[in-house]
Amino acid sequence: MSVIILAGGHGECMRLGDDYVPKLMISVGGKPLLEHHIEWLKSAGYDSIVLSVGVKADVVRSHFSDGSQWGVKLRYLVQQTRVGNADTVKALGAASLPDDTLVFLGDVWARFDVVKMLEFHRSHQGLATLALRKPEKDDDAQTVVMGPSRRVVSFPEYPSDDPEAMAAVPVWIIRRQLLHHVPDEGPSSFLKDVFPAVLRAGHELYGFPVEGEALDLGTPERLERLSRRFAKSLAV
Repeated sequence: MSVIILAGGHGECMRLGDDYVPKLMISVGGKPLLEHHIEWLKSAGYDSIVLSVGVKADVVRSHFSDGSQWGVKLRYLVQQTRVGNADTVKALGAASLPDDTLVFLGDVWARFDVVKMLEFHRSHQGLATLALRKPEKDDDAQTVVMGPSRRVVSFPEYPSDDPEAMAAVPVWIIRRQLLHHVPDEGPSSFLKDVFPAVLRAGHELYGFPVEGEALDLGTPERLERLSRRFAKSLAV
């Protein structure tokens, strides 16, 4: 299964002090966030990764090169313009992708069993499996409602009064056929555009409630909380 890490969108850099740092290069526990991603993926048996990068792509490439130092194979897709995450994946070419591809955003901190997620994905015929978590107070994540057998039935606006609604984690396993539903023109998002359109077209999507961590590190405050946790664990 291929892995695509998307880190070339509108928020590809984060301002830390007086400098802008690519999110994949943000230090967490003394090493870049991408190194943590690689460790997580390797523990699940995945060692071939495509990185979609934008601003300051050279910073990422000069540090990680082809990934061999970490025991993985890295390929780079450099985005010259700002596009959506769905059309970024489509730009790779459906023919170049296997039937199942793991896709996630570069500023997510994921520590759950992606092997079990893949096993569940291969147990159904839906076009994608979406990682889901319990919503939190003041959560701004897209909400998803599942029906029987974890089949996704709707994408309600947040906040949702549906007690069954869960928060979407930007980690998905998609089937190659899903890319036929990504528009050829204009930026498009998996969560906001493509997945809802797939449901409207009568196709199946499924949810996978994660047991473990799935955190959004898209703001300096969230990053600081994770960094403090690392510092505390090192001090013990």
